Amino acid sequence: MTFKRILAFLVVAIVIAAVWLVGLRPQRDARLIARHWTPELTTLAPGTLFARWLGTSAVLLSDGQHAVMIDPFFTRPEGLLPLVLNRPIEPDEARIRAWLERIGVDRLDAVLVSHSHYDHAMDAGVVARLTGARLIGTRSTLNIGRGAGLDPAQLQLATPLEPLTAGPFRIEFIPSRHAGATGGRPLGNIDAPLAVPAHYMDYRQGGTYSILIQHPQASVLHHGSAGFEPGALRGRHADVVFLGVALVGNLPRYLDEVVDAVGARRVLLTHWDNFVQSLEQPPQPMPVVVNLSPLFDYVERHRPDLDVSVPVLAAPIGIGAGPLSAEMPAS
Repeated sequence: MTFKRILAFLVVAIVIAAVWLVGLRPQRDARLIARHWTPELTTLAPGTLFARWLGTSAVLLSDGQHAVMIDPFFTRPEGLLPLVLNRPIEPDEARIRAWLERIGVDRLDAVLVSHSHYDHAMDAGVVARLTGARLIGTRSTLNIGRGAGLDPAQLQLATPLEPLTAGPFRIEFIPSRHAGATGGRPLGNIDAPLAVPAHYMDYRQGGTYSILIQHPQASVLHHGSAGFEPGALRGRHADVVFLGVALVGNLPRYLDEVVDAVGARRVLLTHWDNFVQSLEQPPQPMPVVVNLSPLFDYVERHRPDLDVSVPVLAAPIGIGAGPLSAEMPAS
């Protein structure tokens, strides 16, 4: 790791910390979220495709028989200072087991990873090992899996634009870009099995992807980071987009290149929550890097055709066909 990379990372982290400490996080985002919760299923017909948002960009997709999980991140090391100081971290297997039990997951067909930063990939190898899943992602992601003791037979390299299958799911990794002025640091690849504990900065990006997941009932685009590769998603279709909204730049262009490009009219916002607090705490907006107010203002004024909402943590969300009933949770 070069001195310049470390310095750039620390400068960005210190700026975030400074703004956080002076209390500039607007409370209006919390009120906006409460007004835009995604309806939670109260009745789920057998075989219906559903999703659960599990914080940050983690999403479970299941039809009751088969399931995939994207970007699992249950450990969520707490506090901003350890991140700023680049301290050692490692997956919390007990916490991972507890959350898998809470959401009723003991088997998965696949664990998919959009890129290899710690908040997307740190737990992926452990989740795959505990559920018998294939870990599918970049070489960097697979080296995280190797460091977690994953059986080599469970490692599958994702080749960009080449579809693969997991149960009834057809999966395609589509090149994208990481969001933010930092360019998605730490950059580079994880070139050897990542032994833990490892430092935050050891989880290098390894390339960023949108993941298109097609199921007989519906198609879902998982877009974990709010950058994009111009034109990369044109010609594909998704019914629902799980859209990362941390560090969004040009919002109209972002919606056009990601949501409109795949013809979706339903958008579920992810990567808005403060991922340096545990999942046991009620989700709160990430200070500084997430500002939902202009997003909702823009959608209400200019894009009433879009159904944009915020998932309730771990709550079932109807994605596929079936006799569904839903009610809004109390805010």
